[in-house]
Amino acid sequence: MKNKIKENKLKNSKISVKPYVYSIPSISSVSIRLLILMSIQVLMLLFTKSYNAFFVVITSLAASIFASVINYYVSKEPFYNIMNIALQGIVIGLLLPETYPLPMVFVISFATILVSRVIVFKGINSWINIPAISVIIAWYIGNIFFPHFALTSELLTVRNTSVYLIQSGYFPIYSFDTPITAFLNKYVFSITNVTIPEGFVSLFWDSHSLIPAFRFNLITLISSIILFSDNSFSLIIPSCFIAVYAVLVRLFVPYLFGGTINQGDMLLALLTSGILFSAFFLLQWYGTIPVSVSGKVILGIISGIIAFVIVGCGTSPVGMAYTIILSNIICMIIRIFEEKKNDLSTGKVIMKYSEKIAAETGDKK
Repeated sequence: MKNKIKENKLKNSKISVKPYVYSIPSISSVSIRLLILMSIQVLMLLFTKSYNAFFVVITSLAASIFASVINYYVSKEPFYNIMNIALQGIVIGLLLPETYPLPMVFVISFATILVSRVIVFKGINSWINIPAISVIIAWYIGNIFFPHFALTSELLTVRNTSVYLIQSGYFPIYSFDTPITAFLNKYVFSITNVTIPEGFVSLFWDSHSLIPAFRFNLITLISSIILFSDNSFSLIIPSCFIAVYAVLVRLFVPYLFGGTINQGDMLLALLTSGILFSAFFLLQWYGTIPVSVSGKVILGIISGIIAFVIVGCGTSPVGMAYTIILSNIICMIIRIFEEKKNDLSTGKVIMKYSEKIAAETGDKK
């Protein structure tokens, strides 16, 4: 009887020859997840009939695939690195305006990816963000194709700048905005005696920016929840970044232009410059984040300050690209201090262990 019970237990038990399991998703699984989430952004371009923006993304993707083929034969990298290169191509296309000439899109995407992956960094863990570099290069070559959104100092002193722009027709309002806004005001915001005007739902759904990555903020937010749900990336850095940037905008933007302190329009800042997209998908690219919790907090805070200085009240077409590059440099400095601290800690442990061995050896003698 006992032997039969043991046999049944052995049949029902699962035995694995793998001694280790991943505590966080592997790079290949994260790359696949990111490709799916970025593909949703691309499909939204087709859904909204933004064909010019769609072709910009496809052209950048084709250039990255071409670069990945060359990279494969030169470096013989594994498959997940090829997926990562394709992902970079999609991100570059999403960060470029739909009016950018397709031949220039192909050349910029192909050249930056090929040079960075085959010649300079030769791996997935480069310390600098390649899509951000591509956007900056594209800006210097053809800044006339990027959207220019000039806000006057008088407009920046207005308490709700975004409301003024919505009412002026700069941001279009969808037909579904009115019923959703009414529902939210009646059943959600009424609890705190707050109401939102019509237009915010439309702005959150699609800002109609020429740059695709700036448009679908709701899709970006939902994608970030999926991305952070299984510890694919740390939530510390984007949380600190967005909090610091939003608070600085709220406190100081109108004040700097002669207005009242603590009256800045945070929604305009967060929804018009790719802040959410950059915070969730670019700020902590592979190899560009600190290891320690304190390092991540520091990077998030400093990045938020840098974004406020460069992007300001929002509506900047390339401000976040510069912010990402400067954040990468800050991260590199933080990593240097982390390594020195780790070396000191390791040295102390080795010294204590050596002293213990020496003491035990002396006692035996």
